[in-house]
Amino acid sequence: MVYEYYEATKDIKFIKENFDYLVKEYEFWVQKRSVKVEDKNGHKHIAYQYRTTSNVPRPESFRVDMQAALKIEENERQKFFQNIASAAESGWDFSSRWFRDRKTMKTIETTNVLPVDLNALLCWNINILKYFADIIGNAQKAEEFEKKGQDAWKTLNAIFYNDVQKAWFDYNLRTKSHNVLFYPTVAMPLFTGCYTMLNHDKSLKVINFMNRSHVFDYPSGIPTSLNNSGQQWDLPNGWPPLQHIIIEGMRKSDNPEAQEMAFKLARKWILANYKIYDTTKKMWEKVDVTGTIPKPGAGGEYDVQDGFGWTNGVILDLLVTYHDRMTIRGTDQSISHRSTRPCRSEAYHIRHDTIIFIALSVTVSYFFSC
Repeated sequence: MVYEYYEATKDIKFIKENFDYLVKEYEFWVQKRSVKVEDKNGHKHIAYQYRTTSNVPRPESFRVDMQAALKIEENERQKFFQNIASAAESGWDFSSRWFRDRKTMKTIETTNVLPVDLNALLCWNINILKYFADIIGNAQKAEEFEKKGQDAWKTLNAIFYNDVQKAWFDYNLRTKSHNVLFYPTVAMPLFTGCYTMLNHDKSLKVINFMNRSHVFDYPSGIPTSLNNSGQQWDLPNGWPPLQHIIIEGMRKSDNPEAQEMAFKLARKWILANYKIYDTTKKMWEKVDVTGTIPKPGAGGEYDVQDGFGWTNGVILDLLVTYHDRMTIRGTDQSISHRSTRPCRSEAYHIRHDTIIFIALSVTVSYFFSC
């Protein structure tokens, strides 16, 4: 967020005033959420994980956690509660990604998992801190974070990259192996740029893995996994931030094939959300990507939520990114690009609905009407 703010404003004063706080936030992960792990060549690396100190039921879900704990041996319940809270800390609450058997909550082992997405994000944050240190003239910190960035890149490739599948995966401390099932997190190093850009094939190999997993075959977007566990961060749901990570990772990859796939995924996601809005007059936090007729997602501990901030944000960003080639067909409306120059004018409603499909109406205001 601070990086995006600076890129938009070039507010060096703000960076100077807040740099120490950004470093402090990074140090939290080093001090509270890091672990040493050995690669196949015996070299040790620092990696990061979700690992809360809580070993009691979540206050906001006390009854649910206590009921789930009844299936667990009493002497294992504190660890069970810690693993639940750690999964909630990740934002992926819940997913087969954290389950030992990939099926049931009672086998949750979040604290045994080194998440590839978290480590890729921290690699990116380290690089941003180095960038900020250069900007404010702190040569000592710039040198420190340059070294840390090199180490983080080495860790991603030594611990998380699978030479057989040719993609990045979560690493399990208990089994000392990768979870090579598909999750959208395989694209996170592409999104954060924490891989060597000199290897143009890296992004293509990730796409090949996704092709082998058939995740591009779903009609409304990329699923969160291929495992229908009943949890919300699994099949059949597609989540807007994860679609955005995959699309942006491919778009920024400097590989023409990956870039074209990014556009196709963006168009598919926009059209699915448009159709759902056209039917329900709402935007939703997640989408069921499996059906030929798109619909809101489901599963997990609560009813699917409408609104919805990150859904609107992703749609808007994709339309801004692809404004020069995006055409939406397959509905009773055809919205096509008329100008490559952004312009500001009064927003036009899509059809005559009382409630505007906000993403498209704002984008029409900026790009499709002059």
